[in-house]
Amino acid sequence: MKPHCHNPAQPPPTGQPQRAPGATEVARSWQRCVSSYNLDPAQGWQADVLSGAELRHVSTRSASLLRIAMPEMQRLFGLVQGLDFMVLLADPDATILARNIDEAHMGLCRRLALREGAIWSEHMAGTNGIGTAVQDGCPVFLGEGEHWRFCFSLLASYAVPIFNAHGQVAGAINLAAFNGDTSRRLAPLVLDTLLQSGRRIEEQLFREYHAGARVLTLGVAEGCSAPLVAINAEGEVTGATHAARILTGWTDDMIRTHPNLVHRLEAEDRVSFRKAEENVIRSALALAQGNVTATARHLGIGRATLYRKMKALGVR
Repeated sequence: MKPHCHNPAQPPPTGQPQRAPGATEVARSWQRCVSSYNLDPAQGWQADVLSGAELRHVSTRSASLLRIAMPEMQRLFGLVQGLDFMVLLADPDATILARNIDEAHMGLCRRLALREGAIWSEHMAGTNGIGTAVQDGCPVFLGEGEHWRFCFSLLASYAVPIFNAHGQVAGAINLAAFNGDTSRRLAPLVLDTLLQSGRRIEEQLFREYHAGARVLTLGVAEGCSAPLVAINAEGEVTGATHAARILTGWTDDMIRTHPNLVHRLEAEDRVSFRKAEENVIRSALALAQGNVTATARHLGIGRATLYRKMKALGVR
């Protein structure tokens, strides 16, 4: 069964939509729809929907994401239910894995294929919350008229990518509503709430994958990912989140060599690493309940070296 996305009674002329998107991510997505996908915004959309067996297969591949994200989805749904939002979770191929919706929205969800197993990849559906967030690995907000296809014109969509323990896109979490621009004035608040949910899911995925390791933060979490690293008892790095990899420049190959975190930060000359080193030391002290000897051992440096660094960074 392939649900159709119905066109409005009087769609604008075939060609590019008349309203220009505001966000850079949306503008890039629209350009892809024109130059890479050759999608007609006025054309009716027929969603590809996985069979039951296919959906079970892709759900198994994303089992950890589903298990960890479901409670967060329920929490989100409770927060935004009064605003007529639904909560959707998708895998890295933009296939919807789970949803939280009101019964009143069931009919529209069937028509627009906002259901488990529906594939919302950008190259098929055009610019949309799930597909574009997965494609770019960036948060996206789409208000009235900012989806590529005219038939989604009254669909408001907020979406953020979720990153796995290796810093790769594991899927996306999406808040969507059939209210056009009604929620636009709340967009910064809604998107920030969604970003926090995405980071919480990422952190749980990261901690589960690195169970038994110490997890430290390299700074304040911003955007879709938190800058976390996992270290072993010798102070060697065994894993890093998407944000931590961007901050440090570490690749999978570099992480496989188990670099010493403090030594690696010390070798860098960028100002940002001074703050990162301070955050690492503070986190390690907190984990060791203020025990300097244990902290030095966990970080793989001598106690005198740690005291020197604490004095230089103003850590008490």
